[in-house]
Amino acid sequence: MNARTGRWILEALVLLAALTWLAALALAEPPGEQQSGDAAPPRQQAQTPAGGSGAGARGSRGQQVSPFAGAEDERLSVWAGAWEETVRYAGDPEDKPSGSARWLARPFYGLYLVINYMGKGPEGNYNAHGVMAYDHETKSYRLWWFDDGANIGEYTGNWKDEHTLVYERKRTTGGKTFRERMTYIHASDDQIQTRIEQAWGTEPFKVYLETAAHRISAADFQPGAGNEQRQQQQQRRRPPPGS
Repeated sequence: MNARTGRWILEALVLLAALTWLAALALAEPPGEQQSGDAAPPRQQAQTPAGGSGAGARGSRGQQVSPFAGAEDERLSVWAGAWEETVRYAGDPEDKPSGSARWLARPFYGLYLVINYMGKGPEGNYNAHGVMAYDHETKSYRLWWFDDGANIGEYTGNWKDEHTLVYERKRTTGGKTFRERMTYIHASDDQIQTRIEQAWGTEPFKVYLETAAHRISAADFQPGAGNEQRQQQQQRRRPPPGS
């Protein structure tokens, strides 16, 4: 083997070693994601549902955060986790709310928050799924809500202050204009308050319901709890709230 051939083989080995090293770096988790006894970095705490394992710079189930995710997207992570709440409808006594619910909110790709909601009120069980996201094009927040009454709600909103996110929508129902406003208040890391107000036409908003939620362990969240009496209920299309 001559010197030229030997040099070529050596260069090939060096190149192979470099590619192997780069591949190892690409597959390895970033330093901030290593589990240790120390407190998790702020981003990891914000992205971790209650009772779940640390996700760090990853979304739900190990999904990598999108390179398009930014600070406005990350603000939605304050709702992530499992929650249990009392629901007080308009007309309920202050100390005797007639409804209750549990919901689980999971972040995806650092861009979306997907909500699984199961409630129970005077009219029976209520199940729904929601998606929260920041619209980078319109610089506003969006909420899509799908429930078991075949209702689809699409809301647009923004932060009113550091702790209050407000969504609104307007649509025509039966030839009448129906308006709805949903206010989410991040009272603390373990407490969330929600208020839903509704109005027809140009009438002023009236409170439809108010909730107070506290954080629970994700292990306590039972996906089938909202359907325990489902087969006993009459199957029908539920009209929009307030109609």
